[in-house]
Amino acid sequence: MKMRLLLHSLPVSRFIIRCAALLAPARERAEWLAEWQAELWHVCHSYHARSCFHGNAEVTDFCLGAFQDAFWLRWNNPRSIPRRVFRTGSPSRCAFSLAVWTAASLLICFCLPGARRAIRPSPYRHADDLVMISSGGYSGAQSPTIRLRDYQSWRTSAQHLFTGVAFYQPIRKRVHITRHQFAELSIGRASDNLFQLLNLPVPLPVLSDATDQSNREYTARLILSQAAWRSLWGGDPGVVGRVVRVAGQRALIVGVVSKSSWQLPGHMDAWMLEDEQHLDALPSSSRGFVLAHTRTSGSLARLDGWRYMTVRREDGANDRFDCISLAQRAQMPSSIFLFTLILAFLSLPATTPLPLGEYPRHSGRLPRATRARRWIFLSIKFALVVPLVHFTSLDVAYGVQAVSFTTAQCIQLAISFFGFLFALRWILQDQRKRCPVCLRLLSNPARVGQASQNFLAWNGTELICAGGHGLLHIPELPTSWFSTQRWLYLDPSWSGLFSDAYIASASLV
Repeated sequence: MKMRLLLHSLPVSRFIIRCAALLAPARERAEWLAEWQAELWHVCHSYHARSCFHGNAEVTDFCLGAFQDAFWLRWNNPRSIPRRVFRTGSPSRCAFSLAVWTAASLLICFCLPGARRAIRPSPYRHADDLVMISSGGYSGAQSPTIRLRDYQSWRTSAQHLFTGVAFYQPIRKRVHITRHQFAELSIGRASDNLFQLLNLPVPLPVLSDATDQSNREYTARLILSQAAWRSLWGGDPGVVGRVVRVAGQRALIVGVVSKSSWQLPGHMDAWMLEDEQHLDALPSSSRGFVLAHTRTSGSLARLDGWRYMTVRREDGANDRFDCISLAQRAQMPSSIFLFTLILAFLSLPATTPLPLGEYPRHSGRLPRATRARRWIFLSIKFALVVPLVHFTSLDVAYGVQAVSFTTAQCIQLAISFFGFLFALRWILQDQRKRCPVCLRLLSNPARVGQASQNFLAWNGTELICAGGHGLLHIPELPTSWFSTQRWLYLDPSWSGLFSDAYIASASLV
């Protein structure tokens, strides 16, 4: 019975061994298959001779071990495609690493709400004619800067400049959701024409018991954000038309606004639209944000491309208010990106030499594809590094909601400039240390010469290509006759020796 079980398991085990051999390198496949078959015969007969064979568990373990050996041989073989493509210092590994980091920074940018808004265009129609009015700078800070009495004055005195003016003020109020459920929400108390200026349709309130106007309590319109609608009301579409109380005041829920529809300063969970009568009841010194729609693009005075408005006070002095359009505000991250990139290019010659070195003509006439691959690799690094720095600056600058728009711009400006400057330096330095033939990083640096021989003989560092394509000589002290690094091509007969040495070293590792 034991012998029959053993004979029954051997054909299956041999088939498994042959499948494992298909994963081994082709040059070593026959040798390893013979080795595994011999060991399989030894394992089976040793258990049978000792009368301790209990099924196929031991044989199965041996067959799985053959798969582990095959995977190890496939990955650690110097001639295998994964090892050749992603070996240390190869251009493929460099490009793959840059692509992974760039994709990660882009993914983080899409996950952070502030950074995601920074890369999107303005969602509002005619955004160039919609301006945010602020005092003390055009940047449009996150804190309110316009007093309510100034807004009230502009509604009547600035009709020659604006077709409409809206006001909103971020407040923190308790909302009565159900009989025993309350929630503290960040609410934007706004004029009833705010969403009309933004071209966002809002339903009109539908009030019940309208027969007795004198006894009916005033009801404001409440618009929920999509996040608050889902977290507090569970995404129930029947919430529209329901009346809730906001700090004791009745408010009718008239709609839900998506997160992408609001790109103005202030984080809002809901907006409570009130008529001018109730806004005028607030203290005149209350501060908020003011949004206006200009009559024409040139209705406001301009200074260096920025629009501003001058208002005369009662004492005869003038107050200046900056007016930045929503289109300009949405384009600020892109403008900072282009500005810092150009500034980094202009500053690069002062921080690192621009020449890549001297590369003499090759006696064997390198193919055009080999010569073009060097410049293609340089372009690929530049194409991956630029978005990597850009998205990283957006992640850091706009990822924190509490940071003001002015602070975020300063953070993006600093990170973009220094990031581009050091990234461009690294691109040039990395390109100088690569073989012009195989684009592999040069290795095995060796000191040649003495410091006293700078003007009599060559003194510097020598690096070698592991593929045997040539040597790179870097002078220790640039002189008039040896001012930059030089590449020396080796005869093709040397390539075999260097390749074998590299493969042997990789096999030992």
